[in-house]
Amino acid sequence: MQDITPTEDNQATSPSQLATTITSNASDLYKKCIACHGVKGDKIAPGSVGDVLIYDLSKNEIIESLKGYKARTLDKGGTAAIMYLQTANLSNDDMEALGEYISNLNK
Repeated sequence: MQDITPTEDNQATSPSQLATTITSNASDLYKKCIACHGVKGDKIAPGSVGDVLIYDLSKNEIIESLKGYKARTLDKGGTAAIMYLQTANLSNDDMEALGEYISNLNK
C-alpha cells in the first residue's frame, strides 16, 4: 500500500494560500498591462474606442474581452493588435485570475 502521508512537497494548499497564490500570479500578469491601463486600471488605453476604464468592467466582462482578444474576434480600436499579442499566451486560468484581480483594483 502506498504511503500518502502529507509531506512538505505534497501538502494540500489551504483556500487562503491558494487565493494568495492566484492574486500574486494575477498581480505579476497585470504588470504587463500597467503601461496602457494604469496601476489601478484607471487609464484609458491609447487608441481605444469608447473611453473604457477596465476597472469599471465586471470580472466576466474582463474575461470575455481577454478571450475575444486571444481569439482575435474582438477589436475595440487601434489597440487590438497590441491586445492580440498580450493575450496570445494567456491560459484560461490566467484570464480568470486577471478578471478577478482587475475587477477588484479600486474596491
